[in-house]
Amino acid sequence: MKKLSLIILSVCLVTLSICNVKAENITYKRLGNIYYNLTVDGKTQSNYVTAFYLGNRLAYCIEPGKEIATKTYDAYKDWSKTALSQETKNYIEKIGYYGYEYPGHQTDKYYIATQELIWKAVKQVDIKWTTGQNNTGDVINVEAEKNNILNLIKENEQKPSFENQIISGEVGEIKEIEDINNVLNNYDIKDSKYHQIQIEDNKLKIKFNQEQVEEEITFTKKHYDSNTLLVYVKEGSQKLASLRISNPEEFKIKIKSTKTPEEIVKVPSTSDDDTLKHYNVMWKIKNDIKKFN
Repeated sequence: MKKLSLIILSVCLVTLSICNVKAENITYKRLGNIYYNLTVDGKTQSNYVTAFYLGNRLAYCIEPGKEIATKTYDAYKDWSKTALSQETKNYIEKIGYYGYEYPGHQTDKYYIATQELIWKAVKQVDIKWTTGQNNTGDVINVEAEKNNILNLIKENEQKPSFENQIISGEVGEIKEIEDINNVLNNYDIKDSKYHQIQIEDNKLKIKFNQEQVEEEITFTKKHYDSNTLLVYVKEGSQKLASLRISNPEEFKIKIKSTKTPEEIVKVPSTSDDDTLKHYNVMWKIKNDIKKFN
């Protein structure tokens, strides 16, 4: 029975690994009158610029200077088949996300600007874009596009001003907290189990529940589409990647509700029996109400 369990486990693990691989055929789309002039490891290449698609996904070259030597790639949902550092992987994911496919960036210049930034993040290269092969024709300047991509990366690293804070309030209280960094609207809230929380006009609105609890709330960055990271690999051929940010971009806060201050009840100073009797009746009613609530 133990051997059978081990066999079943092995089959499940193999199945999971297969599910992470999918064969995709590569197709090509030549851009306008644009040529790359790439120098890497002391060798210079020059050819017209081509955008690569695997299935319906745009993919970027992530090995500068290496040839594409296959028509079919295996697609992986992570970086496990590459030797890039974690820092480089995170960075080129952001370049791809805020590059050509970012809303409003669908121009040839943004495509080559994105590819240039990826190449330079992976390896030391010299690159010039021209209207003719072998550095002939006019130079195509993409500094503005590159700077825009890099600025978007920098701007989107900022979290709301109340990140990691503990926000306290009395039960039943309503609070509005404005994000002075003006990025709160870029996030979705994971539902609270206890409190009413919403984002509106760059403000966090909290209604504290009638229960004394401290709860951690997670906010997750919105994405402009639902596509995921895919890395394309085939032995002896250039590796490519359809780039999206693979790790959730999150921040957390804690929300803590506290008791409403007890109403101050003054004990009568008189020794009058009727007054004390009235006071005791009122105190009993007050406590009974509390128990009922």
